[in-house]
Amino acid sequence: MFASLALTALVATTSVSAARLYVSSYDGNITTFNFTKTSNATYSLARIDKNIGCAPNPSWLQIDDMKGNLFCLDENFASTTNASIASFKINKDATGPSLKKVTNITVPASPVHSSIYTSSNGTQLLAVAHYIHALTTYNINPQTATFTLSQKFNFTDAPGPKPQQAVPRPHQVIIDPMKKYFVVPDLGADLIRVYYVDPMTLKIAERPSIPVPKGSGPRHAVFHITPRSSLKAKRGETHLYVLTEISAQILSFNVTYLPNNGGLAMTPIGKAVWAYGSGVGLDAKTAMGNAPAEISLAYLRNGAAQLIVSNRNATFFKDVKNPDPANSTAIVSDSLATFSLPTGTKMAMGNSTEAIIPQSLTPAGGLFPRSFKISPNGDMVAVGLQQSGRVAIFHRCMDTGMIGKDPVASVEGLGEVSSVVWGM
Repeated sequence: MFASLALTALVATTSVSAARLYVSSYDGNITTFNFTKTSNATYSLARIDKNIGCAPNPSWLQIDDMKGNLFCLDENFASTTNASIASFKINKDATGPSLKKVTNITVPASPVHSSIYTSSNGTQLLAVAHYIHALTTYNINPQTATFTLSQKFNFTDAPGPKPQQAVPRPHQVIIDPMKKYFVVPDLGADLIRVYYVDPMTLKIAERPSIPVPKGSGPRHAVFHITPRSSLKAKRGETHLYVLTEISAQILSFNVTYLPNNGGLAMTPIGKAVWAYGSGVGLDAKTAMGNAPAEISLAYLRNGAAQLIVSNRNATFFKDVKNPDPANSTAIVSDSLATFSLPTGTKMAMGNSTEAIIPQSLTPAGGLFPRSFKISPNGDMVAVGLQQSGRVAIFHRCMDTGMIGKDPVASVEGLGEVSSVVWGM
């Protein structure tokens, strides 16, 4: 049963702001919601429609809201050789379906994450990480949302020592702040892979990979440019924060650019930090099971930066208010961890006191928060809870970064939620 729940019924109110939320689920659906804040400060998360054009097992949504395009990766659990990617045009009109399917092409197995590179002249390249040892790229026509295969890379590196690392397992592909490289955390090979992007041809070329501790299993990462250390500095340092799924830690690196587009050098900063923070009272058994999923950069009103991490399979919260106002039965919940980032002068390499600092640990709204996205203005966090079949939206204070304990709106009955993304 599909249920749309808000904290308060919205009757005869006037909307002052609204946004779309696109949600994929392993049950085959992409569901579009309208998230609305009203003049009396209540919230609504209402379904617009759903689309099965990325079935059978959508794993990741990639939006280009400016061009009106949405790309969906289908992991296709039934096959170990083939999967697919579908593209859609976004319909922002009040009438008609929210998504119109454009095309669907067969791709190598297990696509789980993607990013879109846009060159200075507007040409676009979609890069896709495949959990079964591959990276692919596709040339996009931004006007039509059609796309064609450009390159494919198969990985045969020696895997890590853990059972989850039987083969190389790229789990994400992101773009560096200078828009020169694709960076690919490989959970199976304990590597951060680096690929230079030629801005004219959109062809990519491998550069030296950066190893991380054996058995750590890097899953996702995020870049951050620090404040300038002095008025004479042209820019701050470039840092990369890597979330490891197997060791459940955040690794911090200072990143420098090698000459002649030769790749990236990464120097560790301080010590690894537990993905759930520290000193929060997790028992050893709960902490041991943690398998963090997502990491994201967030900002405060004053410009200070934070990290937010979603933790799975470490159900710290045992007595959380049910998001359904008609149900008084408490639920258990995994967590969202918030960390503050240094804002002072240039960080000293190897000084653990300058590492990221745990700030808070709050309920995620249910079990297995595989995906979360921060709203464009930073004051809301949408969480996709895979095992709970729920999407929960939390308020985030722009002054402190604290995430609310209870969701302002939620939706249940969505199957295994795999990805969420905000739209306009």
